[in-house]
Amino acid sequence: MPKHKRAEIGYEIHPEQWRKGYVSEAISKVLSYGFDVMDLTRIGAVVFIDNQASNNLLTKIGFQKEGVLKKYMYQNGEAHDTYVYSLFESNK
Repeated sequence: MPKHKRAEIGYEIHPEQWRKGYVSEAISKVLSYGFDVMDLTRIGAVVFIDNQASNNLLTKIGFQKEGVLKKYMYQNGEAHDTYVYSLFESNK
């Protein structure tokens, strides 16, 4: 079992498969496994600020936006700010 009882999720899906519910279904399974099997307390996610679909999905699932990580992830050689989200076992 993880010492700190936390994990971070991430996902990437081909644009032809967007908005078909695959990511939502996968996240649901990962959350169940993380909280129920691994006994995690916290699961986090980091998302580009302009990725509205992922930001909306995480909020819909119950993740809470905690803040902004400045120049945290690179895309095409350029640093971008991201939102950081969390979901706690007690909020699932």
